[in-house]
Amino acid sequence: MNLTLIETFSAVMKTGSTTAAAELMRVSQPAISRSLKRLEDTTKLKLFERSGPRLTATPEAHLLYQEVLDTFVGMDRLKQSVARMRAVGTGSVRIASSAALGLSFVPKVLKRFAEGRPEVSIRFEIGNSVTVRNLVASGAYDIGLCAEEIDRANLVVKPFIETCGVCVARPDHPLAGEAVIRPAMLDGQPVISLAPDDTARVQFDAALAAAGSTPRVVVETQFAATICQLALEGMGIGLTNSLTYVSDRFEALGLLAKPFEPAIAFRSLMILPPHRARSRLVDELVTLLEVERDTLARACEARFGRFEAA
Repeated sequence: MNLTLIETFSAVMKTGSTTAAAELMRVSQPAISRSLKRLEDTTKLKLFERSGPRLTATPEAHLLYQEVLDTFVGMDRLKQSVARMRAVGTGSVRIASSAALGLSFVPKVLKRFAEGRPEVSIRFEIGNSVTVRNLVASGAYDIGLCAEEIDRANLVVKPFIETCGVCVARPDHPLAGEAVIRPAMLDGQPVISLAPDDTARVQFDAALAAAGSTPRVVVETQFAATICQLALEGMGIGLTNSLTYVSDRFEALGLLAKPFEPAIAFRSLMILPPHRARSRLVDELVTLLEVERDTLARACEARFGRFEAA
């Protein structure tokens, strides 16, 4: 059964006669009749009762015609879907991010991305870096932004942004007047710290140990933004990512940020699922993320100077 036979049958059912169907399809009436006979031979169904030049559709013909109509509707939907894919990609995009980039940076990018794409579905998840890694590695999400301390197996990994650590505190903190915070200054001080497995925390602890400094860790948290908020509440001084301080606008809330020496590197990665061709939508979002990243990196550099890891 080929498409031409189905289209001929549909034309006859639609017009009610072989003559009208021939005019509709711009072929001869005998060609229509031959196609109907071939269709009946192929399907082993009696589709029409013939009385001279007159055709009467059988119940089987009506059932087959309904199936044909349903198929044509499906084909129309398929054509529309293909047109949408050409215009905007697959129609959906899924991104997961750690909080450092997910609270302010990614929402800003998604707003720009969504402008002019009202039919695009966006799924956005914020979690810790391990969660982000697992969402992308499983193929459930298209793009991930996370810290570097992840298992990189079964992923496409690209360096995304590297920024410096800064110490944040309220203006009334005892160290608020210092231009630079050094490890020895933190001895005995209440400190808000990242989780022990965070690579920036490992660098921070090594710098403290080298200086023989023993601060009093009052809170440990996975999120740089939480350190800023706890410092703003007066719980102590904390080492956080300058990216978070700048992008989440904590300076406007009155929180101070001081360079920390020796330099502590905060590195973020962009991760993508392996062995998968990316849609146009994903490519476009990656480009916007990289453009906005460069803007944010310049803002961090303008505020704290060019970062060079030790």
